[in-house]
Amino acid sequence: MEIRQEGSTQGLFCTNCDWSIVTTYIPEIQRDETLYVVSIINGDAQNKQHIKTVAQVASVNFLAARKLLQEQSPFVVFRGIATEVVKVREVLCMVGLVYEITPAFNW
Repeated sequence: MEIRQEGSTQGLFCTNCDWSIVTTYIPEIQRDETLYVVSIINGDAQNKQHIKTVAQVASVNFLAARKLLQEQSPFVVFRGIATEVVKVREVLCMVGLVYEITPAFNW
């Protein structure tokens, strides 16, 4: 028997015959319905990567993103569920933006 997990399916599969038992597996992060808020604590309004990243995450244009970085600290850049916040966090970390996620983000 071997254990396999693929997407939302997991199960035991016999390596010698066609016997198997399969069930649905939904990771806990996908079941988390909490609405998280991601705020930028510190960023550089002169750093093009910071501006582009804020623009991408906040769905605003380059000028609006630069204005956010110049005038407001902290400011909300994204609201979403856990699976979306994980992706946003990765993007923010890659460019070195300082952020905060509320409520406490366990993922």
